[in-house]
Amino acid sequence: MCNGPPGIIFFRSQTFHSEQGCIALYSTHYMEIEEYGVLVKETWLSKKPAEGSSLVAATSLLAMAGFSLLFWSNSAGLAQYYPASPDQVLKQGQYWRLFTSIFVHADLTHLLSNSIGVGFLSYLLYGYFGYKVYPFLMLGAGAVVTLIAVMTYPPHTNLLGASGVIYLMAAFWLTLYICLERRFSFGKRIVRAIGFLIIVLIPASYNPQTSYRTHAIGFGVGVIIAVLYFLVNKDRLRRAEELEMDWE
Repeated sequence: MCNGPPGIIFFRSQTFHSEQGCIALYSTHYMEIEEYGVLVKETWLSKKPAEGSSLVAATSLLAMAGFSLLFWSNSAGLAQYYPASPDQVLKQGQYWRLFTSIFVHADLTHLLSNSIGVGFLSYLLYGYFGYKVYPFLMLGAGAVVTLIAVMTYPPHTNLLGASGVIYLMAAFWLTLYICLERRFSFGKRIVRAIGFLIIVLIPASYNPQTSYRTHAIGFGVGVIIAVLYFLVNKDRLRRAEELEMDWE
């Protein structure tokens, strides 16, 4: 149904509407919107997060807390099987550690510091991109991040904690924000992403026990996966856009 005022054309996906009727725009769906004076009114990220996002985030936090409590209490003597080290993973083939090491934390402070990022980002990623992205894609990619990290450390270095996955998730979200949120200019999207990176992700002080290398690996993997995800799903993601063009 066409309901725009005279001189204004509204269109969603590959169709626009005007007082002259509804016309398909198959050839201009991927046009450079800035060049044609098109304003993006809504995007994939304009909608509300999916129902159940809060539950998914809470479940993630409970899983982290549960595994950490088991690790701290050394229940049934299993604590030794949770962290990941190059010797255990690469030489002994204990690849489950690539997953378990994500959930366990050294102490309560470590757990609480990572809980904020996991809770917030799991809410966003599940809420906007569904269960295939979070938890499945992020968990699998998190194992890859841990694998790459252990390959760069001495044999008996233990890695544990979700911080590498947090940087993975943050990079995934920020990259897709830049690709999708075309209600703002490209420059503004870049500035906002850099601002988030500086304020939230760059630490204010140095801690020798923190694996900043794993953070960097996680961020790099997150950017790569997000770009691939966008390229594969570009049609579906861009169909959510509602555009407005002023012909005057």
